[in-house]
Amino acid sequence: MPHVDILFNQLQKRKTEPAQVKTAIDNFEKCIVDVRNKIDDIINEVKSICTEPQGNKRRRRNNSSHYHRVAALEVYDNIVNSANDIFLVKDLVAAFLFFPENFGEYCGKFPDDKLETTCLAYPESEKSCLKT
Repeated sequence: MPHVDILFNQLQKRKTEPAQVKTAIDNFEKCIVDVRNKIDDIINEVKSICTEPQGNKRRRRNNSSHYHRVAALEVYDNIVNSANDIFLVKDLVAAFLFFPENFGEYCGKFPDDKLETTCLAYPESEKSCLKT
């Protein structure tokens, strides 16, 4: 899948910021969902290219199409879930807090929403210490 190659190339850059990682993952997810939504068209296209062996074509085609659709949807769902598990979005949010270039902005407006998400992701952390 070309989308995996694109995501890989975006994440392999030396200085990738957490915001760029999140954007790359969100774009990857969107592309996978778009392909998943077109699965019936893809299966029909493959069916038109492939020929069925002689025999009970109608029954075999219906069962085969259903099996391929269910299997393909499961694969796409696993890809999206794996991407979310591998690149834990909550971890990316936590990384925003520790990005040194943002420290100056925290005096004027601290990102309390990101702090809350980080504390939910890491319940053993002390909120007041992290904010300090």
